[in-house]
Amino acid sequence: MSRPHSDWLFQTLRGLSLLMLGWAFGAFYGLSGLGLHSIFLPVGTLLLGLPVLRASAGGWIVISCACVAAVLVMMPYLSFHPMILVLWAVYVVSGITGNLLVPRERKSSLRMYLLLLLIAVGAGMVWQAYPALAEGVFRRSDTAISSPAGSTWLKIALTGLLAGLLGGFTHLGGGYVLIPALVLMGVSPHVALWSSLWLMLLPGLITTVISIRRSTVSWSQEGWLGAGAFLGGVAGATWALSFSAGMLVLCFGIALVAASFVTWRLVALFEKATSTGDD
Repeated sequence: MSRPHSDWLFQTLRGLSLLMLGWAFGAFYGLSGLGLHSIFLPVGTLLLGLPVLRASAGGWIVISCACVAAVLVMMPYLSFHPMILVLWAVYVVSGITGNLLVPRERKSSLRMYLLLLLIAVGAGMVWQAYPALAEGVFRRSDTAISSPAGSTWLKIALTGLLAGLLGGFTHLGGGYVLIPALVLMGVSPHVALWSSLWLMLLPGLITTVISIRRSTVSWSQEGWLGAGAFLGGVAGATWALSFSAGMLVLCFGIALVAASFVTWRLVALFEKATSTGDD
């Protein structure tokens, strides 16, 4: 027996809405390299009505699909480098260490303080990028994107160590720290974005698999989110490659301010809602 026409239309519209939502998250991630799991979690629970574990899995599906898409787009310009293995090791070990050093009850307050600091850092990046816009919004076709040199890899490794520690302290994505730190140290913004994408690729995929196994994922919904995030990641990375260094730093700054502020507000509301529900 066939479904009613209205039910089919509702399912289609819901799928398209999820596709657009995933695309928006994916495009933002592909352009900025900022992990948006802390934003997706309250959106998934409060807006989409998903259980916490399922919303968490959906957020990691979105991040992983967007990250894979963005890495594929950037591969012709900046391919895999063996030092990425070192970056992964440094990030994972420092993240585990940071997670063990800080008690769970203090992570929330530390996250709030770090987000406020990142809002100020993002505003500083916008101020820093403004004079560079005199060179133009788009990258000139004869301007090559160089692979990181030895000294640059040292900066990336040290910043990955810092990102892992602060991520373990606060449970924020590494891109929140890695990208602004690298840009402020003089690393090319395109290399900073590429480093952030590779940094999160393996940990993100592993966490996604674990999250899916811990929850009951409905691929009729999360599949739409993942597909949209993949398409959005392609769009975001393509825009990033077309932008000049100054314009990309401006995008980083605006994205960092927006994501940090929204995360700061949503996390506070989410924790208030869950604590009220526990009572």
